[in-house]
Amino acid sequence: MKMDRRKLRTRRLLQKALLEVIEEKGADRVTVSDVTKKADVNRGTFYLHYTDSLDMLQKVKEEIWEGLRARIDSLNPYDYLQFAHKKEPDPALVKVVEYFGEHADFFRVILGPKGDPSYSIRIKDYLIKQHLSNLLNPAHPKVSNSSLPFDFLIASVASANLSILQYWIDTEKRQSPKEIALMITQLIGNGAFQLVDRSSG
Repeated sequence: MKMDRRKLRTRRLLQKALLEVIEEKGADRVTVSDVTKKADVNRGTFYLHYTDSLDMLQKVKEEIWEGLRARIDSLNPYDYLQFAHKKEPDPALVKVVEYFGEHADFFRVILGPKGDPSYSIRIKDYLIKQHLSNLLNPAHPKVSNSSLPFDFLIASVASANLSILQYWIDTEKRQSPKEIALMITQLIGNGAFQLVDRSSG
Protein backbone atom coordinates (compact mmCIF):
# COMPACT_ATOMS: atom_id res chain seq x y z
CA MET A 1 0.00 0.00 0.00
CA LYS A 2 1.48 3.30 -1.13
CA MET A 3 1.78 6.12 1.41
CA ASP A 4 -0.17 9.27 0.48
CA ARG A 5 1.71 12.44 -0.36
CA ARG A 6 0.94 14.24 2.87
CA LYS A 7 2.17 11.38 5.04
CA LEU A 8 5.22 10.94 2.84
CA ARG A 9 6.02 14.66 3.10
CA THR A 10 5.68 14.52 6.91
CA ARG A 11 7.93 11.49 7.13
CA ARG A 12 10.56 13.20 4.98
CA LEU A 13 10.41 16.30 7.20
CA LEU A 14 10.92 14.13 10.27
CA GLN A 15 13.80 12.24 8.70
CA LYS A 16 15.51 15.46 7.63
CA ALA A 17 15.10 16.78 11.16
CA LEU A 18 16.49 13.56 12.60
CA LEU A 19 19.71 13.92 10.60
CA GLU A 20 20.07 17.55 11.65
CA VAL A 21 19.65 16.63 15.32
CA ILE A 22 22.17 13.78 15.03
CA GLU A 23 24.66 16.19 13.48
CA GLU A 24 24.17 18.58 16.40
CA LYS A 25 23.88 16.21 19.36
CA GLY A 26 24.95 12.72 18.26
CA ALA A 27 22.95 9.63 17.35
CA ASP A 28 22.69 8.42 20.94
CA ARG A 29 21.21 11.67 22.27
CA VAL A 30 18.25 12.24 19.96
CA THR A 31 14.82 12.79 21.57
CA VAL A 32 11.31 12.99 20.12
CA SER A 33 11.11 16.63 21.23
CA ASP A 34 14.32 17.45 19.36
CA VAL A 35 12.98 15.96 16.14
CA THR A 36 9.47 17.44 16.33
CA LYS A 37 10.76 20.93 17.13
CA LYS A 38 13.25 20.80 14.29
CA ALA A 39 10.61 19.52 11.85
CA ASP A 40 7.88 21.83 13.20
CA VAL A 41 5.61 18.80 13.63
CA ASN A 42 3.57 18.00 16.73
CA ARG A 43 4.29 14.94 18.84
CA GLY A 44 0.96 13.33 17.95
CA THR A 45 1.91 13.37 14.28
CA PHE A 46 5.31 11.90 15.12
CA TYR A 47 3.68 8.96 16.92
CA LEU A 48 1.60 8.18 13.85
CA HIS A 49 4.87 7.18 12.18
CA TYR A 50 7.22 6.01 14.95
CA THR A 51 6.98 4.79 18.56
CA ASP A 52 9.98 6.81 19.79
CA SER A 53 13.27 8.35 18.60
CA LEU A 54 15.12 5.02 18.75
CA ASP A 55 12.43 3.34 16.65
CA MET A 56 12.68 6.16 14.12
CA LEU A 57 16.45 5.97 13.84
CA GLN A 58 16.35 2.19 13.47
CA LYS A 59 13.65 2.30 10.78
CA VAL A 60 15.45 4.99 8.79
CA LYS A 61 18.72 3.03 8.95
CA GLU A 62 17.00 -0.19 7.87
CA GLU A 63 15.18 1.50 5.00
CA ILE A 64 18.42 2.91 3.60
CA TRP A 65 20.26 -0.35 4.27
CA GLU A 66 17.74 -2.44 2.29
CA GLY A 67 18.19 -0.22 -0.75
CA LEU A 68 21.97 -0.33 -0.44
CA ARG A 69 22.08 -4.09 0.07
CA ALA A 70 19.99 -4.67 -3.05
CA ARG A 71 22.51 -2.71 -5.10
CA ILE A 72 25.52 -4.39 -3.49
CA ASP A 73 23.95 -7.77 -4.29
CA SER A 74 23.97 -6.80 -7.97
CA LEU A 75 27.74 -6.32 -7.93
CA ASN A 76 30.04 -8.93 -9.42
CA PRO A 77 33.60 -8.03 -8.42
CA TYR A 78 34.94 -10.15 -11.30
CA ASP A 79 33.51 -7.47 -13.57
CA TYR A 80 35.95 -4.97 -12.05
CA LEU A 81 38.75 -6.62 -14.04
CA GLN A 82 36.82 -6.50 -17.32
CA PHE A 83 35.79 -2.86 -16.96
CA ALA A 84 39.13 -1.76 -15.50
CA HIS A 85 40.90 -3.08 -18.61
CA LYS A 86 38.47 -1.11 -20.80
CA LYS A 87 38.85 1.96 -18.55
CA GLU A 88 35.10 2.09 -18.08
CA PRO A 89 33.05 2.19 -14.87
CA ASP A 90 31.25 -0.98 -13.82
CA PRO A 91 27.52 -0.16 -14.47
CA ALA A 92 26.40 -2.04 -11.34
CA LEU A 93 28.87 -0.02 -9.30
CA VAL A 94 27.53 3.20 -10.83
CA LYS A 95 24.13 2.30 -9.35
CA VAL A 96 25.72 1.87 -5.89
CA VAL A 97 27.38 5.28 -6.19
CA GLU A 98 24.14 6.86 -7.42
CA TYR A 99 22.37 5.46 -4.35
CA PHE A 100 24.98 7.05 -2.08
CA GLY A 101 24.44 10.31 -3.95
CA GLU A 102 20.66 10.14 -3.61
CA HIS A 103 21.00 9.61 0.15
CA ALA A 104 24.11 11.73 0.63
CA ASP A 105 22.79 13.57 3.71
CA PHE A 106 22.01 10.30 5.46
CA PHE A 107 25.39 8.72 4.72
CA ARG A 108 27.32 11.89 5.52
CA VAL A 109 25.71 12.13 8.96
CA ILE A 110 25.51 8.42 9.87
CA LEU A 111 29.08 7.73 8.76
CA GLY A 112 30.30 10.98 10.33
CA PRO A 113 31.80 11.62 13.78
CA LYS A 114 28.42 11.97 15.53
CA GLY A 115 26.68 9.21 13.63
CA ASP A 116 26.61 5.47 14.13
CA PRO A 117 30.01 3.72 13.87
CA SER A 118 28.32 0.34 13.57
CA TYR A 119 26.80 1.35 10.23
CA SER A 120 30.11 1.58 8.36
CA ILE A 121 31.16 -1.71 9.98
CA ARG A 122 27.93 -3.28 8.74
CA ILE A 123 28.58 -2.11 5.17
CA LYS A 124 32.19 -3.30 5.15
CA ASP A 125 31.33 -6.64 6.77
CA TYR A 126 28.65 -7.26 4.17
CA LEU A 127 31.03 -6.46 1.33
CA ILE A 128 33.66 -8.77 2.81
CA LYS A 129 31.45 -11.70 3.76
CA GLN A 130 29.06 -11.68 0.82
CA HIS A 131 31.17 -10.51 -2.10
CA LEU A 132 34.90 -10.76 -1.53
CA SER A 133 35.88 -13.65 0.71
CA ASN A 134 35.00 -16.29 -1.89
CA LEU A 135 36.56 -14.46 -4.84
CA LEU A 136 40.15 -14.10 -3.76
CA ASN A 137 41.82 -17.47 -3.38
CA PRO A 138 44.14 -17.49 -0.33
CA ALA A 139 46.16 -20.34 -1.91
CA HIS A 140 46.92 -18.31 -5.03
CA PRO A 141 50.74 -17.87 -5.20
CA LYS A 142 50.53 -14.08 -5.41
CA VAL A 143 48.31 -14.02 -2.35
CA SER A 144 50.07 -16.64 -0.27
CA ASN A 145 53.46 -15.05 -0.98
CA SER A 146 52.21 -11.55 -0.27
CA SER A 147 53.30 -9.69 2.85
CA LEU A 148 49.64 -8.69 3.23
CA PRO A 149 47.59 -11.50 4.85
CA PHE A 150 44.48 -12.67 3.03
CA ASP A 151 41.97 -11.26 5.50
CA PHE A 152 43.73 -7.88 5.47
CA LEU A 153 43.68 -7.92 1.68
CA ILE A 154 39.92 -8.28 1.39
CA ALA A 155 39.37 -5.86 4.27
CA SER A 156 41.41 -3.25 2.41
CA VAL A 157 39.28 -3.71 -0.72
CA ALA A 158 36.05 -3.17 1.23
CA SER A 159 37.50 -0.18 3.05
CA ALA A 160 38.72 1.39 -0.19
CA ASN A 161 35.20 1.26 -1.67
CA LEU A 162 33.59 2.85 1.37
CA SER A 163 36.33 5.43 1.94
CA ILE A 164 36.07 6.78 -1.60
CA LEU A 165 32.28 7.01 -1.36
CA GLN A 166 32.45 8.73 2.02
CA TYR A 167 35.03 11.24 0.82
CA TRP A 168 32.90 11.95 -2.25
CA ILE A 169 29.81 12.87 -0.22
CA ASP A 170 31.89 14.76 2.36
CA THR A 171 33.30 16.95 -0.42
CA GLU A 172 29.82 17.70 -1.81
CA LYS A 173 29.85 15.30 -4.78
CA ARG A 174 32.03 17.33 -7.10
CA GLN A 175 32.42 14.33 -9.42
CA SER A 176 29.63 12.44 -11.15
CA PRO A 177 28.63 8.92 -10.01
CA LYS A 178 30.22 7.54 -13.18
CA GLU A 179 33.53 9.25 -12.40
CA ILE A 180 33.54 7.87 -8.86
CA ALA A 181 32.59 4.40 -10.06
CA LEU A 182 35.45 4.52 -12.57
CA MET A 183 37.91 5.49 -9.81
CA ILE A 184 36.81 2.52 -7.71
CA THR A 185 36.72 0.18 -10.71
CA GLN A 186 40.28 1.08 -11.67
CA LEU A 187 41.63 1.15 -8.12
CA ILE A 188 40.20 -2.27 -7.27
CA GLY A 189 40.38 -3.83 -10.72
CA ASN A 190 43.99 -2.85 -11.30
CA GLY A 191 44.98 -3.53 -7.72
CA ALA A 192 43.83 -6.29 -5.40
CA PHE A 193 41.62 -8.08 -7.90
CA GLN A 194 44.61 -8.79 -10.11
CA LEU A 195 45.17 -11.53 -7.51
CA VAL A 196 41.84 -13.19 -8.27
CA ASP A 197 42.17 -16.82 -9.29
CA ARG A 198 39.88 -16.81 -12.30
CA SER A 199 39.83 -20.59 -12.45
CA SER A 200 37.83 -20.61 -9.21
CA GLY A 201 35.08 -18.28 -10.55
